[in-house]
Amino acid sequence: LVLVSNLSLAFIAHYNGPSYWQSLKNATSARFSTVAFSSYAILAALYVTTMVAGYATFGDVSVVNILLNYSPHDILSTLGRLATGLSLLFGFPLISKGAREGLKNTASALGWSQIAQPDVHVRLVSTLLVVTTCAALCLRDIQLVAGLTGAVMGSALVYICPPILYYRIVRKKYGTGSLEAKVARKNLLLVPFGCFTAAMGVAMTLRNAK
Repeated sequence: LVLVSNLSLAFIAHYNGPSYWQSLKNATSARFSTVAFSSYAILAALYVTTMVAGYATFGDVSVVNILLNYSPHDILSTLGRLATGLSLLFGFPLISKGAREGLKNTASALGWSQIAQPDVHVRLVSTLLVVTTCAALCLRDIQLVAGLTGAVMGSALVYICPPILYYRIVRKKYGTGSLEAKVARKNLLLVPFGCFTAAMGVAMTLRNAK
């Protein structure tokens, strides 16, 4: 369940998907798919290589952040920590942009359209920056964050939100009593399964974090 929670995190990696689509030259579904699959293939190869090398070096005593296994006096590991810090520093705007736009869209959908107004942009960004920075300073175990995020958001994105959205779209198009709506309603059975998966994922992640 902990593994499933962490793997579910991969489905949330497209938070900037619309922005990437808009910036893609000659944007088509085929070109976008090629870019996405190529990027994920390269990233998967890099992550697998790093994980295999880390476990081959330290075995069962490998920690979540493999750099913590190395001596603080090791020059190469220090450079690795520096590179990681720079990666987080310069990658933060990409993640922040996705979070900001997602928050704006969610707030507008819930009736709080004032959050998406240009005059509150600075306050919104400042608030997000303060909250995320405080969380980063307080939390030291990235596995806990990834597990909880994957368990809750991954389950919502994979099992809960799609069937609800699909049913509402079909119901709006064909009517509540239509055959299409009745068939689409069966997809709602995935919602309790998603809630169960999310709850179990959170419970197991918290249990293994102790």
